[in-house]
Amino acid sequence: LEFNYMILQAYDFLELNRRYKCTLQLGGSDQWGNMVNGVELTRRCDGQEVFAMTAPLITTSDGKKMGKSEGGAIWLNQDMLAPYDYWQFWRNTQDDDVIRFLKLFTEVPLDEIEKLAQLKGVEINAAKKVLADETTRMLHGPEVLPSIHETAEALFSS
Repeated sequence: LEFNYMILQAYDFLELNRRYKCTLQLGGSDQWGNMVNGVELTRRCDGQEVFAMTAPLITTSDGKKMGKSEGGAIWLNQDMLAPYDYWQFWRNTQDDDVIRFLKLFTEVPLDEIEKLAQLKGVEINAAKKVLADETTRMLHGPEVLPSIHETAEALFSS
């Protein structure tokens, strides 16, 4: 089955180029081989020059990649995942990942992140709330945060 996936992804890129003039495929570094196959297939079949670009995989502190194959993928579409559940995903980040994720996934100034990095023990929860708030604000807008905070307070305050 894994062999077929390479062919499927290569053909998918060919069809995206044919139908929508897609010339760039972006993916994680673990997809490099599949992406090169798509570039080569498109060149051989249609004589088109297309490109692939990879980025390093984002992993958690325990070495697991953040992605659907590890159960670490989340929907960005609020029809598939409610804003509260998106917020909870980030709020439940492992302690060892919080500061790195603040740097990667938010626009919080680095000097503020460095202050949050000083928090230890139960205090790290404040940094987790900043991470959850900022990532949720960026995706869903600031207007969803008051109801999320109310729900979290009602569920976890007792």
